[in-house]
Formats: sequence, C-alpha cells, structure tokens
Amino acid sequence: MGEGSLPSVQQFQVVTVAVVLAILVLSGPLVGVVDLTPETRSAAQLGGGTANVSVVDDPTADLAITPGRFGTNVSYLRVPPAVVDVDRVEGRPRLLYLVQAPRLDFERSVAEPLNGTVDGRVAVRMDDRAFERASVPNDSYVVTVTVRVQSFDGTRTVYQRNATVPVQ
Repeated sequence: MGEGSLPSVQQFQVVTVAVVLAILVLSGPLVGVVDLTPETRSAAQLGGGTANVSVVDDPTADLAITPGRFGTNVSYLRVPPAVVDVDRVEGRPRLLYLVQAPRLDFERSVAEPLNGTVDGRVAVRMDDRAFERASVPNDSYVVTVTVRVQSFDGTRTVYQRNATVPVQ
C-alpha cells in the first residue's frame, strides 16, 4: 500500500474536530436544530389530565404506633399502603397519598404517576416512621390520611379521614 491509501493521523484529527464543531453548532443556542439535553421530567412529575380513583380498603384501619424491636427505644408509626382502583386515566395526573400526624410533627406524602397504561388496582406504599420513645408521650394520636388525584387541571380529594391511633 502506498502512503496515500491510508488516512494520516493529521487527517483523522481534522475530521474529528470538524464533526465536534458541527455538533456544537447544530446543538448550540444560535442554530438549535439538535437538542442534546436529557429529558429532565421524572415520571412522578405532574401533568394535565384526570383519572377515576376509588379507595378499596380503609388505610386508617391498620395505622399503628408500635414499639421498636430489640431494645431500640423507638416507636414506629406503621403506615399501611393505600390500595385504590384506577380507571379512565387521561393525560398525566398523579395519585397523592398523604399522612399527617400534627402532634408528632409528622407529614409525609408519596406520589404515584398515572398514565394511560394504568388500569386496575394500585397500591401506594409509604415507609414507616420512627420516633424516639420520649417524643411519643401520649396514649394516642390523631392521624389524617388523604388520597388525592392531582394534575395541572386541578386537585380532587377522593379520600380523607381522621383516625385516633393508639400507642401500643
């Protein structure tokens, strides 16, 4: 093979620089033909839309404040999943499961994205919450459980109930 049959290192470098510059120009703010930024919207983010949602089991029925095990000196607020039936989802609403215990200075929510492929029973789970035993001096606490459908089009509360939860 002759010297002219293989590209030289210098030719390869020139082609590489030309490709990089072309990509920079095409994706830059002046031309903007190609968007190389990743999608930043997560699945749980809110969109427009609606859904029919009904709560299957009463989530307040299994709420409990129980002692920790193995001498941990903590009490746990045990939060059962919110089990709901979902149908006729339009757009990108989300299901919000909210648990509040104001006297324990506790509020937590979990969002479950809904889309056209969600149809049927959905369980939205929430982790239990540990409290130092000294911060749980009462015999019981009022806990509010709320399930909502949210979207840019509005918020609809499908379930809200207060429950008095005994400390075991």
